[in-house]
Amino acid sequence: MEYEENEVYITDIFWDRVFLNIIIEAQSLEKKDIYLSSKSDMYQLDFIKIEEKKYQTRINITNIKDGTMLKNEDYTIKLKVDEKYKSIRITDELGYKLENLDRIYRYYRECYAYTANFEVQQINDNEIAFVLKSRYMKINKKPGNHCRINKNNEMPSNIKMAIKNLAEFSLQVMYRFFSFLHFRKKNHILLMSETRSPISGNLKALDARLKERNINKTYKISYSFSKSLEEPYLKLIFKWIRLLWVISKQTFIFIDDYSPLFKFINLSNKTKLIQVWHAGVGFKSVGYARFGFGGPEPYNSCHRKYDYAIVGSKALIPVYEEVFGISKEKILPYGLPRLDNYLKEETINPIKERLYAQYPELKDKKIILFAPTFRGREQKKAYYPYKKLDMDSIFKLCEEKDYIFVIKMHPFVKKNIKIPEEYKERIKDFSQYTDINDLFYITDILITDYSSNIYDYSLLNKPIILYTFDLKQYELINKIQRPVKEYAPGKICNTFEEVIQAIQNEDFCMERLQKYREENFDYLNVNSSDLIIDNIILKGEKDDKKNTNHMC
Repeated sequence: MEYEENEVYITDIFWDRVFLNIIIEAQSLEKKDIYLSSKSDMYQLDFIKIEEKKYQTRINITNIKDGTMLKNEDYTIKLKVDEKYKSIRITDELGYKLENLDRIYRYYRECYAYTANFEVQQINDNEIAFVLKSRYMKINKKPGNHCRINKNNEMPSNIKMAIKNLAEFSLQVMYRFFSFLHFRKKNHILLMSETRSPISGNLKALDARLKERNINKTYKISYSFSKSLEEPYLKLIFKWIRLLWVISKQTFIFIDDYSPLFKFINLSNKTKLIQVWHAGVGFKSVGYARFGFGGPEPYNSCHRKYDYAIVGSKALIPVYEEVFGISKEKILPYGLPRLDNYLKEETINPIKERLYAQYPELKDKKIILFAPTFRGREQKKAYYPYKKLDMDSIFKLCEEKDYIFVIKMHPFVKKNIKIPEEYKERIKDFSQYTDINDLFYITDILITDYSSNIYDYSLLNKPIILYTFDLKQYELINKIQRPVKEYAPGKICNTFEEVIQAIQNEDFCMERLQKYREENFDYLNVNSSDLIIDNIILKGEKDDKKNTNHMC
């Protein structure tokens, strides 16, 4: 299709999770500005050139700007020409396609929904544009009445909902009161997790570095580690009330996973909340990458509350910008604290010695570590289909190659695998072992699937096999943020027979591993903990002193 110099057309629109992708064709878009426009808002859109005379822009509906979503308004795509804004035309072919592009994103027990609908708008006799109708909808003013099903001997759902809402409202009231009592809060650091206990991973590494640098002599460091999400809701509320007293004192709070308490409170501006996410990067969708499929609510999410989020590299900023629904300026590519000394011999050797002393049967053996993620839509229903493991084949392979097959299930999976007595010499269950990174040091081959454990393990430059027997179902049900076939750092196997053959033939696709490393690590051997301490904690202290002096 040939265009005059000033002709601009939108030729295609398609969705990618929460991203609305728009293809624009023109002779040239250089030195031109494109906007998403409504009656009250105007957002300038970035675009890239994807081929000659063809450009692409992406709109994240959950994070259009500074961690906010689109409003209840009608939006159009406009081009700025001579200080005037003009709707960009669409092709007739796209006009016919629009009616099949409408989206519904359900949330909050499916009582509410965000909808994106498209309509064709006539510009003049020969030209048409599109309108995106952004709407928030709910079943009624009291969604609990229609959305919760009563079971025998249960309190009526509307009463339970009222109690729940009152409890959650009370959390904010109590936090404000406690925060008022601690209005002089200063030099307090809280390390906390609501998904794991005891302290581990990034927070453990950060804690160690804080003490090495004697930060604990000028800051009081507190700890709160529990598996809160596994507890009954009313018990959890009372635990949160006690925790609010501690939180209200803090200058800095570091968390390492989803922490729903922060959904219900708005922290004092004297307190900074920093997410040091436990995972590097894997494949499965989390946070707002799951919006409409069990992900967080549009605005009321703990992820929106982060002042900063720490990620492994610059390449991962777009990934977590989508996951957390916050602006990219808040996402700091400082690396992961647990990897600060990860590749150093003085770290590796003592851990290996300790493991061999504790488990002498592993010494001088080649180790296959099987560490998949869980199945199921939520933590309480997490499981793994153990029937997908062929114990006979595993045992024969281990006998032939002198391997030990170590199983490390995801912490959410509570049901242990049953290993036949005759196989226990070669097949071991290490699911209760706390730190999987320790096991990486003695592992020769990692078998996993959609887990982010590939991130840390890939640094060791050892083979990875992805056993994805349910790839299509997992993509459809659990959702994938990064395509497995595109980003896999090793051999992809759809059957367990293929896994066994890959090990026997040493067919590991190591070129994929190298590509993964190049894409996900900007630099190595940096001290992430020091970057966090210097640029967040100590810089915050200096800024506070400046503000105090200015006030004086």
